[in-house]
Amino acid sequence: MSQKKILTRLAESGVLYHSKGWMPGTAGNLSIKDEKDPNIFWVSGSGLDKNKLTRKDFLPVQIESGNVVEGWKGREGLKPSAETSIHRAVYKAFPEMGCSLHVHTPESNLIEIGVSKENPIEELPLLPLEIIKAFGIWDENPNVSVPVLYNYPKVQDISDHLEKHLLEAKPRVPFCIIEKHGITVWGKDLVQANRHLEAADFILKVRAMSK
Repeated sequence: MSQKKILTRLAESGVLYHSKGWMPGTAGNLSIKDEKDPNIFWVSGSGLDKNKLTRKDFLPVQIESGNVVEGWKGREGLKPSAETSIHRAVYKAFPEMGCSLHVHTPESNLIEIGVSKENPIEELPLLPLEIIKAFGIWDENPNVSVPVLYNYPKVQDISDHLEKHLLEAKPRVPFCIIEKHGITVWGKDLVQANRHLEAADFILKVRAMSK
């Protein structure tokens, strides 16, 4: 599949997520690895209404430096989202991953477990629901958890802690939560990442209903 078609599908996903209330206003951002160069990913631009997202709203970014690929000529004034570093953290920790989705589902915004600047990451146990199999976890009554990060004012601080945690802990579930902010999921491609997002959203919905 060509890069244009891949970005078109990613843009269509953004429109869908907006309709679900997961990307209200200009919130959230989406990214996917370059079809030819695994050291580059395409990320949605800053301040865009996701209900109008198109393939021309994405920029190529170098994973190592975090800079827009030199010489790229796209839409004038388009710049990477402030949360581009979150996507970089995922790709640096898991080079085999090809897609990262950062959205603001209502239930993920309700998560509050007392993380702080002094204690920036805590694990939130997940209910042993059948849908955890969507993550490739087939344990009977699975005992798994998801990392919840403190919502630092500077996104780079969030990203630094996330990357360190992902590298050290190698969590089994392919998503994380930023407290009172949103959720980031990842997968080998858009299909898998979307599956993980739907499963994570369902798990957090059930958690909210059971409280």
